[in-house]
Amino acid sequence: MSVIFKPLRSAGKGLFFIVTLHVQQNYQKGHAITYFFRTHLFLVSLVILAGVPFENSHAALDDLPFIGEKFPFTISAGDKNLAKSLEDALKQQRKESPSFEEVERLRRAGRFDRDVILRWLRSEGYFAASLNTRFENNKIYHQVTEGPRYLIERLAVEFPPDITAPSLKDLPIKQGKPLRAEDVLAGQNAVRDFATERYCLYEINVTYDAEVNHSTRKAFVTYTLAASPQVTFGETEVSGLTSIKADYLLNYLTFKPGECFKRRQIELTRLALLQTNLLSRVDISLGAPTENKVPILFEFGERNHRTLKAGVSYDSNIGPGITLGWEHRNLFHSGQKLDTQAKLSEIKREIKGELSLPHFRRRGQTLQLFTNITHEIPDAYESTSGEVGVLLSRELKQNWSASVGSTVEFSRMIENEQKDDFGLLSFPLGLDFIRTNDLLDPRYGWALGVRTRPFVDLYNTGTRFVKTTLVASAYLTESDWWAQPTLALRAATGTISGEALTAVPAAHRYYVGGGGSVRGYGYQSVGEFTEGEPDGGLSFGETSIELRLRLTKSWGFVLFTDGGYAYAGKSPGFGEDFLWGAGIGVRYFTSFAPIRLDLATPLNRRRQAQDGVEDDSLQLYVSIGQAF
Repeated sequence: MSVIFKPLRSAGKGLFFIVTLHVQQNYQKGHAITYFFRTHLFLVSLVILAGVPFENSHAALDDLPFIGEKFPFTISAGDKNLAKSLEDALKQQRKESPSFEEVERLRRAGRFDRDVILRWLRSEGYFAASLNTRFENNKIYHQVTEGPRYLIERLAVEFPPDITAPSLKDLPIKQGKPLRAEDVLAGQNAVRDFATERYCLYEINVTYDAEVNHSTRKAFVTYTLAASPQVTFGETEVSGLTSIKADYLLNYLTFKPGECFKRRQIELTRLALLQTNLLSRVDISLGAPTENKVPILFEFGERNHRTLKAGVSYDSNIGPGITLGWEHRNLFHSGQKLDTQAKLSEIKREIKGELSLPHFRRRGQTLQLFTNITHEIPDAYESTSGEVGVLLSRELKQNWSASVGSTVEFSRMIENEQKDDFGLLSFPLGLDFIRTNDLLDPRYGWALGVRTRPFVDLYNTGTRFVKTTLVASAYLTESDWWAQPTLALRAATGTISGEALTAVPAAHRYYVGGGGSVRGYGYQSVGEFTEGEPDGGLSFGETSIELRLRLTKSWGFVLFTDGGYAYAGKSPGFGEDFLWGAGIGVRYFTSFAPIRLDLATPLNRRRQAQDGVEDDSLQLYVSIGQAF
């Protein structure tokens, strides 16, 4: 007898597999039994329709459409842990199986259950297990007799003569252990990964054969690597381009002609090309090896490179906001991106433009030229400014990037009815580590960013200060739990050194409070006040915790708490004097990002008579993307 394992959906811990036993059995249809069943069903139906009392008629009622909780069940076995695992697996399969959603009768549900339970038992090595199912009071009872578990007696790996096979001790599957489908497939993947890493094979085809001996209850598992030539990458050809230069796209190749042939590199290249946002289709064809070289043909389909954008936001403290923009992602036919935006809200009006030149001078390096004109009128100050700058960013290695630049900003600040003009020259530096699955809706991973920016005032060269900010976030999701909960954590801090608070332009101080900071408090209102207006700070601390629940494919629910404070001193008293807010939120998930609606309340609500500032009891925030 041979055994074939096929993966099913996740069921509790690990994977769940179909096990198909290749056996042949001849049988004849029991015509007499079929006749008896049809006759019995007909008589029972007459009794039900006539409303005549009939002893033990509930047995027939089991086959009527079920009302209430859908087909409750109980699983019992000699091993309680095994019974619990079976229960979890069956619940998961019922939840995820489209065919079970169509089941309307108790006995059909029982047949579905039996199929799942028996397949699960075999996938865990219980090939001698038996299952007894009975129906009582509209409930299904499954009694499992697991029997002995089949063990792996021998393991073998067969490679072509010119290739060295991996050592059996390095495989995740071991001799003497139970014959589990998950372990067999893990061993197959390990053998495939070994061949992929060590050799330049044109095809890597690893198969397995799992044979069981029912008399000894032992198994023999053999992994076989099919013979294939070792080759290198050949020349690359492209087709299908209309406006993009081929040389630009070739920058995204993760391999070079003459390098060891790896199909994984081809898929990484495909992903990198699609992430340029310039292509709608990337088809890759491999030619037959010639002189141990594999030619590669890329066929592209270009997408529209121009986009009109519009966005809206709402904050109960600062009112509605609107953003309009236009973007061209292939301005000079090599992925140059021109992005223009206009923002309008009750406290801010801004027009800005940015030109990005990818792969500037070297691969993975981007040059950004930007400018903006801004007028801001928050409670703390009034500012009119214009800025031009350049920023050079580079990918250092996987997940890491760094940036360096220079900006010149001319501004007029009005604070406490005092007017000041500044001409600030700055040199922003940044270092980022981003290892999350999504920028707008992260569910896994973590991120860390450090920014430092020295300033000098060109109008008064004696005014110099350095602004440094650190932000970190982490995300953990349990995708197997109900509602797929995500725990999201964020912490941020920063300090300004070199000048007193009053010498630092108001727009460049730290402010805390509002939708992107501590929700539940007014915009920039978490800190010290002078005559009812926020002073800002030379340092700050913030922290946020969110529990994100995904109730359906389109809707989610969030519980959150935020805390923070802007300090007048240069050293943040992290946690000291923190004001805390908490709230709930709703998320509507679109194809590109979630739409966020948060309702928050201050937990340390301040009163005008006592604190010199009055906090509203509720704050509402509407925007696109998660809070962090």
